[in-house]
Amino acid sequence: MTRAHLHRTAIGHALLGLMLVANAPAQDAGLAPETAAQVDAVFKLWDRETTAGCAVSVTRAGETVYARGFGMAHLEQPAPITPETVFEAGSVSKQFTAAAIVLLALDGKLSLDDPVREHLPELPDFGAPITIRHLLTHTSGLRTFRPLVALRGRPDGFAVHTNAEVLALMARQQDLNFPPGEEYLYSNAPYILSVLLAERVSGQSFNEFTTERIFGPLGMTSTLWRDDFTQIVKGRATAYGSGRSGGLHTNMSNTEVFGNGGLLTTVGDLQRWNQELDEPKVLGQRFVDMLETPGRFNDGTESDYALGLAIGEYRGERETSHSGGTAGYRAWLARYPDRDRLSVALLCNHGDINPVAVGHRVVDVFLGPADEAADAESPKPGVDVALEDLERWADPYLHTRTDSIVRITVSDGALSFGKVRARPLGEDRFAVGLSGLVVAFRMEEDGTRTATLGDDPERRYRAMPAVTPTPEELAEYVGSYKSAELDVTYSVEFQDGKLLFRRPLEKPRTLEPLFQDAFELSDPLLERFPARALFVTTVAWPARFERDSSGRVIALYISDSSRVRRLRFDRR
Repeated sequence: MTRAHLHRTAIGHALLGLMLVANAPAQDAGLAPETAAQVDAVFKLWDRETTAGCAVSVTRAGETVYARGFGMAHLEQPAPITPETVFEAGSVSKQFTAAAIVLLALDGKLSLDDPVREHLPELPDFGAPITIRHLLTHTSGLRTFRPLVALRGRPDGFAVHTNAEVLALMARQQDLNFPPGEEYLYSNAPYILSVLLAERVSGQSFNEFTTERIFGPLGMTSTLWRDDFTQIVKGRATAYGSGRSGGLHTNMSNTEVFGNGGLLTTVGDLQRWNQELDEPKVLGQRFVDMLETPGRFNDGTESDYALGLAIGEYRGERETSHSGGTAGYRAWLARYPDRDRLSVALLCNHGDINPVAVGHRVVDVFLGPADEAADAESPKPGVDVALEDLERWADPYLHTRTDSIVRITVSDGALSFGKVRARPLGEDRFAVGLSGLVVAFRMEEDGTRTATLGDDPERRYRAMPAVTPTPEELAEYVGSYKSAELDVTYSVEFQDGKLLFRRPLEKPRTLEPLFQDAFELSDPLLERFPARALFVTTVAWPARFERDSSGRVIALYISDSSRVRRLRFDRR
C-alpha cells in the first residue's frame, strides 16, 4: 500500500468519523441523558459504519426531545444517516392519500360515500357499489395489484408499473375478494385508485395538490411523492435488504406506483404532520375528526382502521399509528394523544428491520417499565412437549372462506409454521415467531383438527390431510390454463417428478403438493430475498384445482396470502 493511499484512507476515515459525530442527538430539550442513552441502546445493532439503519425522532407536547440517525444512508459511498435523511415511508404514506381525499370532501368536490364509479367509470360494476370510504378503510373487496402483475409476468421489482396500469388492471377484474363493507382486508390498489380519483376531481397532479394543501402549509419541505423513480432526490438514503448470497444488497423501489406508498420524507416532516393532528392549526379539527373516524362494516360494527390510520392501544395507551415497508425501506409513525402527546417517527433503509417492534421499544423508554400484570400475561416459553404430541398437529390447514393455507410441520423437534418456529405454551397452544402470535389447536367432536390464530374464531383453520400424489395423479393437472382477468395463459407441466407452472421465456414456478387438489406455488420474491421466509407463516401462493362432476380437472384458482382470493384460470 502506498503512502499516498494510506494518507487518503486516513483522511476518509477521519471525515467519516466527523460525519458520525454529527449523528449525535440534534435535540435533547429536557431529556435526561440516561433516557437518551436508553433510546440509543435500541439502535445499537445498527450504530455502525458497515450497515444500513434508521433515523428516529421523538416529540412530546410538540417539542422535539430526541432526533438521531444510526447506520449509513449509503454503503457504496459511505454517508451516515441523520434526522434530515430522506427515506421512502411505505404504507405510512396512506394517511396522506386519505388526507387529500378528506380535503376534497371538505371542499365539497366529492363525498366519502360517493360510489367510486362516479369518478372512475372504468371500474366494473360488481353488483354492489364500492364507495370512496370503502377504498380508504380497506373494506372495498378489491384485490391488491402486486400479485396480479406478478402473474402477468411483470413482477414488482422487475418491471416499472404506473398508477394508470393499476387502474387498467382493476378494470379487467370480474370478482371481488368479498362484497363491499363485509370485511377488512388490507389492499394497496384502493389507495392507488384514490390518487387517480383525487387528480381527476382536483384537476391537479397529486404532487401539486398535496404540496399546495398539505406539505407546504405544514412546513414539510423535504416531502414529495415518488411519481418518477428516476428523479434525483437530495439527501435520499439507498435501501438495502438481505440477498441470496448473504450480506446486504440494494433493494430500491423502482416503480411509479404511489399513493399506497411512495412518500419521500424525513422524520422531522412526519413529526410536523403528527403535531398538526394533535393540535390542528392549519387543516382544522373537522379534518382530523374525519381522518380518524373508524370504518364501519355492513353489520354496523366498527373497524380499528380509520382513513389511512390504525386506531388502537399499546400498553393501555390510545395509539394512532401506521407502519410501512417498500423494497428495503421500513417506516413507522405513532402518536399517543393521552400521554403528553408523545409521538415517534421511525424511518429505516434496512429491509430486515421490524419497524413496529423497534418503534415500540422506543415508546417503552418513555412509557416506563411495563405493568407487571400485563407482563405476566405474555407467553412464557419453556414447556416441554413430546415429539408425538407435536406430530399430531402437523399438516396443511385451510381457511375455507379466504383460501388461506398454513403449512405446519415438525422439524428439529419443534413445530414450524412455514419456516417460522413456534414455542410450546402447552400441548395444544404455541407462540409463533417473534410476534408471539398464539395458535390454539383443538380436536373437534367429528375428529377433525383445527388451529385458531390469535384466539380469533374468525381465524380458525381446519386440518387437511397431506398427500403425496403419484406421477399418474400429477399428470391429471397437466394442461393450459387462461385467466380472462389478466389476459394471460400458463401451462402446467410434469417434469422430473414435479409439477411446473410456466409461461414462455419465464422461469418456471413449482407446484408443491399440500392436500387433495391443493398446491403451494413457489414465490420468486422469497427466492430473491430468502430472509423474508422467516416472517411468513402462511403459504404465500396457494393454488387449488377444481374438478367437474366426472372428476376431470377444469380450472385452477390462485390466491396470494388471501389479499387476492381465488383468481380463476380456466383449463383450455
